[in-house]
Amino acid sequence: MARYPLILLISLAACFGAQTLALKLVGGKTRKSESNYFSSIARLQTETKDRPRVLFLGSSLTGRLPERPQAGNLGCDGASAVITLRAIDEGLLPSAEVIFVETNTLSYELESLGRETAAALRSDWFKAGMKVPNLGATARPTAFAYSWLESRRNRADAQEAGQLSPFAASAGFSILDAVPDLQDAREEALVDEISGILSRLKYHGADVRLVLLPAGGKETELDLRIARAVAAKTRLPWWDMTAGIPAEAIGYTDGRHMDAAAAAAVVDALLGK
Repeated sequence: MARYPLILLISLAACFGAQTLALKLVGGKTRKSESNYFSSIARLQTETKDRPRVLFLGSSLTGRLPERPQAGNLGCDGASAVITLRAIDEGLLPSAEVIFVETNTLSYELESLGRETAAALRSDWFKAGMKVPNLGATARPTAFAYSWLESRRNRADAQEAGQLSPFAASAGFSILDAVPDLQDAREEALVDEISGILSRLKYHGADVRLVLLPAGGKETELDLRIARAVAAKTRLPWWDMTAGIPAEAIGYTDGRHMDAAAAAAVVDALLGK
């Protein structure tokens, strides 16, 4: 009988070792899993570990943006930047020198989308995964498989990319003055909350910039109303990256999420490259 605990320990050690090696081979983190929840948690547990200078906050639209040095991607699939803005405001996640906030999906918070991800940020498992990646969402077997498939697709998209950025002639960041009329008290409360968090981040030294990402024109009137209301109320730098860009200039994988070439062009434009 004494052999069984020993065999179990040896098996666990072997699995832990294989998991550690796999993580090392992928740079210590994976980018995609089998669900919005685990994909989001994996990013949140790993992307702030090295205290990057730049943070990208948003939904799965942001989650598809490629890696860049000293930049962390906190895209929450199926949710919005409200999740991570609250977490940073509460000290659950670190802030950064520069913060890009995707505004396309801020209205999702009116439906409490991503509440499971928000709840996980306060769990002991989330904290453990930040300290020991093997215990977090980034080291799940399915995460390795999905990330590998995504990387293959991204390589194929990147090889087909042109050299000229579709944003080369864009006006870039500006200040939005026109404040849209909000429809009810819930919209007003959400805009006030987001604006308050953004103002506090700016007060504490962060260079906060608001972005409307290309998303195949799938935004609703509500999405755009909340996005523009926040931009106008805060008077933070705002860039509608869909303005003046021909529809055919942006490639998509599913009609909403940018392909690898377009996502890379967005990141480089935002970072001024």
